Amino acid sequence: MDFIPERLEFYLKKYYLTNYPYNLMLKWLSYGKANLLPNREFAFILKDDIHIRFLSFRTLDEFKEKILRTNPFKIDIGAVYNRPPLDRKKFADFYAVERELVFDIDLTDYDLIRNCCKEAKVCNKCWRWIIIAVKVLNLLLKSQFGFKHLLWVFSGRRGIHCWVADQKARSLNNKAREAVAKYLIIQGKENSAITKYRVHPMAEIAFRCILDSGEFENLIFEQGWFDTQEEWNKILNLCPDVEMREIMDKEFRRVNTPQDRWELITMRFDQEKRAKIKEENAATKLPNIPNELSINFLRFFVLEYAYPKLDEKVTVGINHLLKAPFTVHPKTGFIAVPLNIEDINNFNLNELPRVDKLEEIGSENSSSGKF
Repeated sequence: MDFIPERLEFYLKKYYLTNYPYNLMLKWLSYGKANLLPNREFAFILKDDIHIRFLSFRTLDEFKEKILRTNPFKIDIGAVYNRPPLDRKKFADFYAVERELVFDIDLTDYDLIRNCCKEAKVCNKCWRWIIIAVKVLNLLLKSQFGFKHLLWVFSGRRGIHCWVADQKARSLNNKAREAVAKYLIIQGKENSAITKYRVHPMAEIAFRCILDSGEFENLIFEQGWFDTQEEWNKILNLCPDVEMREIMDKEFRRVNTPQDRWELITMRFDQEKRAKIKEENAATKLPNIPNELSINFLRFFVLEYAYPKLDEKVTVGINHLLKAPFTVHPKTGFIAVPLNIEDINNFNLNELPRVDKLEEIGSENSSSGKF
């Protein structure tokens, strides 16, 4: 049965009364320090889209009482300020001092290449982009910046949020956050990490991570990128070498399946695969080595079609609001639950908790001994 948004108010009252993890939320946001929680901004979006910003709470009881009394349709989390946000008008100086480094990935940003769904619609096929994004960003944030404490949270509809909670990440100012974001955004002329002749080491790490993710090949075949000449020419046009594009187009037309076309590309452009084949059998005949102009074509394709598409403005602003974990999405009813990235390949949209199904899920888990 589909979720009924008109009944959200009823479902939320029950959820906040019996299921919302008040203790867990405040324990996380306190980081073991008594002075952080009172200075943290919360924002509630109430029924009829009424926004209340700069809320703050000194205790668990205050937090719980406010939620139960107002029944917010959405809860956002902001920065930790130098003073309690609720008392900000009493002081001349009021400014943000820290906040988790956050990242937001939304599947609508993939709509130009997402053929299974568009706009707000999402399925397990297009969710593969999110799985890849989690793997790539998790690797880059740890290997390139040394961050260790990353919380990945389902957004409730068509994306995912990452909260980097290391102290050094929380302390970054806007300029430093912008530098991190720009480093991680590899597309675009201003800061391209890959050109015809040069590949930034970070882009190479991401490229190999995507190929090894176990998801990219599925994307190729499920999205139909090699099904028709119209589709595959969009990809071949990423190759700077016109002559090579024509060669690949002819080869594509000679074979019958998308799998064969993908094999043609990897046999010619994937240096690691070519090396392994030669290592196993030096006599194996391979396609000619790409020239200098086209050697990075496979990287162009993989990174253009699967590298995480980040919303830079969400990351840059230290006082930017972001949906809190365990918030209910008002349109879908799904709860924004944290995800286990060690098991991210087995993520299934159909198995996520929905606010109107919590009682049913609880009964099933109780009878099966899961909890």
